[in-house]
Amino acid sequence: MEDKKQMKKIGILESENFSTLVLHNLSKYFQIEFYDEKCTLKTFIEDKSVIFVRLKYQITAELIQNSMIEFICSPTTGLNHIDKSLHNKVICLKNEFEFLDTIRATPEHSFGLAVALLRNYKDAFLSIYNTEWNREKYKGFELYQNTIGIIGFGRVGKLLCQYYTAFGAKVYYYDIDSTIQSKIATCCISIEDVISKSNIIHLCANYTDENREMIDAKYFHLMEKKYFINTARGELINEDDLLDFISKGKFKGIAIDVISTETSQSNIADKLIQLSVDKNLIITPHISGATYTSMCRTEEFICQKLLEKLNYIEGS
Repeated sequence: MEDKKQMKKIGILESENFSTLVLHNLSKYFQIEFYDEKCTLKTFIEDKSVIFVRLKYQITAELIQNSMIEFICSPTTGLNHIDKSLHNKVICLKNEFEFLDTIRATPEHSFGLAVALLRNYKDAFLSIYNTEWNREKYKGFELYQNTIGIIGFGRVGKLLCQYYTAFGAKVYYYDIDSTIQSKIATCCISIEDVISKSNIIHLCANYTDENREMIDAKYFHLMEKKYFINTARGELINEDDLLDFISKGKFKGIAIDVISTETSQSNIADKLIQLSVDKNLIITPHISGATYTSMCRTEEFICQKLLEKLNYIEGS
């Protein structure tokens, strides 16, 4: 084995609960270092050949300027956190359809949020902060024979469709790709069409520059007295329109897992939390894809791709 001092360095930017199998495999070929914020991110990256990043840090062109970076590994499908000019260096999950079909964390969370909204779980769970045993106060609704609208019928949308169909709900969908077909759901001709036919609306679309803030006041007005769930991307929504609609109590229920700026400087989360006090509003901090199972498996998959690209191992 090559002397550790001669090995290229790989930087793990978010080491908490990082796959031990990946660390073991990487240690055969790299000198591994973990970022602990004792120095600047730019200084840490300077002597690294590879970095592994989840979603916490923004990787800009300026950040890796004059560095030795060959590859940026990100076990994600979206790359909002990485400058477009760097995408030629990125190893990620985009278009890895066969593998991603086995990763179910996001559709499971999306489905769970819908159940939580229908059954008023946010307020109904009893604790030392809520001791009122009153079943009438928290009476909810069922999925059976309910109507579901899915905007964006890709991997997550199709899996959600399977879950809802198993529970006896009627599913409608819209996707920009008009060639997408389903034997268990009904295709709609527009976003307006899918919203009008549905009681529970899921936003599952991929984010691009072209569809930024695609869901705005025009569509929110069609969702009045309905349920809306976004586990896709915050950038897909006009958040000013969203906050206004929530503040007026127009939704029957709403769940938000993503916002456009997921940093400590963002005040969107604070505004949502304030609005949730007396609304059927659930906010989760982008945890839809964050399970121990999914994160370890995606890190292992990205590690495999990296080692194959470097010709350290043969592709399977």
